[in-house]
Amino acid sequence: MKLNELGDIVAAVPYLLGFQPEESLVAVALQGPRQRLSFALRLDLAAVECIDDVVAMLSERMTRAAAQSVMLFVYTATGPGADAELPRAGLAEELLRRLPMPVRDVVLVSGGRVWSYLCAEPECCPPGGRLLDASAPGTLALAAAHALHGNAVLPDRDAVVASVAPLGGVAAVSLDQALERAATTYAAIGREDYRRAAQAVAADVLRRYREPPATMSDDEAAQLVIGLHDVVLRDELIGWAHADEDALRLLAFDLARRALPPMDPPACTLLAWMAYLHGDGLVAASALDRALASDADYRLAQLLSSALHGQVAPEELRRIMAAGWPKRGASRESGRRRG
Repeated sequence: MKLNELGDIVAAVPYLLGFQPEESLVAVALQGPRQRLSFALRLDLAAVECIDDVVAMLSERMTRAAAQSVMLFVYTATGPGADAELPRAGLAEELLRRLPMPVRDVVLVSGGRVWSYLCAEPECCPPGGRLLDASAPGTLALAAAHALHGNAVLPDRDAVVASVAPLGGVAAVSLDQALERAATTYAAIGREDYRRAAQAVAADVLRRYREPPATMSDDEAAQLVIGLHDVVLRDELIGWAHADEDALRLLAFDLARRALPPMDPPACTLLAWMAYLHGDGLVAASALDRALASDADYRLAQLLSSALHGQVAPEELRRIMAAGWPKRGASRESGRRRG
């Protein structure tokens, strides 16, 4: 992603994070001669107490992200004081001085306006800040591009985590009954026949999700939730991302919501893989939290979690897929059965 106007860059930050930040320090890595926005890291402002720790963390994470320069954003409800001094000016000054890579700008975002900590020229950075214009062409184009791919900016981080949670209430009761029916079918026809049937269902449902909005029945979802415990089928579906990434990501999201604990590790790991490919680290982390809460030993979830915390680039997952994923024998998990 490459954006030129400051307002457009500020508008891009929530899409990089997946939610609208509040009371946050956000660092964005810029790469290449065109200074493309490639990676974003958010810290709670309330937790920014020891500047040494903040500098160390940002330095490490931006270095891992291969940042050639960074942009820093301070999101807070506290605007400039009566003397026009920007809040957290000391933090901005320390980060500017101590980060090992160039800092392109440090920006305050507050009350729908933006200020630069580095510019005091009234022509471009007036004392009252620059108004963020949601109707600006660059902002509208950005929103339209993300909407086209089914990406929404949620109001806060908690909303993102909640969006990955399993369904509850009457929907959960219906899904649990469907899972029991799927488990009965599995026991009756055996692993190989069940896998072939689930593969056909997966292919049919995926065709539907190529033209959203789409959905699947509880019985279809349950058949896939059970089927994904067979690593052969799970890895085959992951391989489909090479040709059908957007559709499979939407399908995986819906499937993870319908997978009830403790049967959810494979479905949640599929979602984590697809979110990781898409650069959506928070959704990937939330899905992996669910998977590992149900089964702390689920190997692929462990591997993805390690990659995520180690900031392995999504391009590495794409490289693995292009090299011939799945490689049989790489997975050692045995298929599980419900009931």
